[in-house]
Amino acid sequence: MIKKLSPLQILILGYLAFITIGALLLLMPFTHRGELNFTDAFFTSTSAVCVTGLIVKDTAHFFTPWGKAIILFLLQIGGIGYMTVATLLLFILKGKTSLKFRVTALQSFPELTFSSLKSFFKTIIIITFVLEIAGTFILFLAMRHIYSTEHAMFYSFFNSVSAFCNAGFSTFAESLVNFRENPAIILTIAFLIISGGIGFYVYIDIYHRYIKRDKRRLSLHTKSVFITTSILLIGGTLLFLVSEYSDSMMGLSLKSKILQAFFQSVTTRTAGFNTIDQSRLSPFGALLSMFLMFVGGSPGGTAGGIKTTTILAVLLWQLSYIRRKESTTLINYKIPERQIKKAFSVFVLSGITVLAGSLIIAFTEHNGIKTHGLTPYLFEIFSAFGTVGLSFGSFNTPFVSLSHDFTILSKWIIILIMLTGKVGVLSLAFSMIDVKKEQIEYPEGHYVVG
Repeated sequence: MIKKLSPLQILILGYLAFITIGALLLLMPFTHRGELNFTDAFFTSTSAVCVTGLIVKDTAHFFTPWGKAIILFLLQIGGIGYMTVATLLLFILKGKTSLKFRVTALQSFPELTFSSLKSFFKTIIIITFVLEIAGTFILFLAMRHIYSTEHAMFYSFFNSVSAFCNAGFSTFAESLVNFRENPAIILTIAFLIISGGIGFYVYIDIYHRYIKRDKRRLSLHTKSVFITTSILLIGGTLLFLVSEYSDSMMGLSLKSKILQAFFQSVTTRTAGFNTIDQSRLSPFGALLSMFLMFVGGSPGGTAGGIKTTTILAVLLWQLSYIRRKESTTLINYKIPERQIKKAFSVFVLSGITVLAGSLIIAFTEHNGIKTHGLTPYLFEIFSAFGTVGLSFGSFNTPFVSLSHDFTILSKWIIILIMLTGKVGVLSLAFSMIDVKKEQIEYPEGHYVVG
């Protein structure tokens, strides 16, 4: 059976297997307090493995320490990718892996080669744990005066892992709202989010350029990530500061408003922690958040979304087309045509996914939309696709996402959207379609566009 499956199908089934196992573990009576049905357990497990952070149960209070430990394990596996862990374990235990297994592992990082697979995955593990431990230490220093040593250590570790994995799960019912005046905590979480979302390709590039002192320059990919990330962070901060100054950030000092604006710009790509009530965002702030959630982080990292390099490639190609240039260039480099096609495919398929999800949710949740408007529901869908976790919140129950109020069908739609956002729209499409090479060359037809 496995031999008949493609590497992409194996990859996706692997995620489903982890999600199912996680759901079954969360259903164990020692992991939670109160009633938990299979849909909510599967939703929680999916949100963890897909490093999203949308919750239908209050993580801080509903789940026991055992339940939180399971969620922490799931989001760690989801953050670095289960194929990373599996590949390294097999390399350690057997010294080598099968060809099909390595091909499957490469689906998570298609820019790699067989020869670089082991060293790259090893680097991922090292970078992940170094940054998570460093984040834990800094957060512990900031929290040890607030909580007991034992609680401060657990809270620091859980939130450090969650932040680096861009997961958004928190041990605090109100996320980081109670710490928004604490720059040490907020900036540390922001640093971890950016570090996880910037992509492991960038770390490898920086290592070879500045640590090993190779003569090669930083790659076009790394430069494009830095350019796009900087524009989105700075632009997002300024726009949130202006739009939310008298809305969701009313009553805060100017210094605090700047900090909250910066953090909102960071967390929407795609972490899910929040320091301000998302339901109080201005209409402009809500739309800006949805755009940033749709873009997400960078390739090869822990973040979701269509990725920074995708939106940059689409915009650059569009600009080149308007200028009637034959090629798309950036910093004196030509962007390969195959990457332009891939960027447009990701952009279009992602738009279709969000639109389809929105239409279905609009139908299944029509009563809630009539009462509360469409914006909270669109926000939830963009958050699910971008694997973010931000939400306007339930209208009935405190400290949970709006998905808590959804029908069972709507919850499963959100589950599917989260999974699509995690594995990627192209990967999902490729796994479902059997490609056959065409034997016939067709003549061009007259086709009018625009």
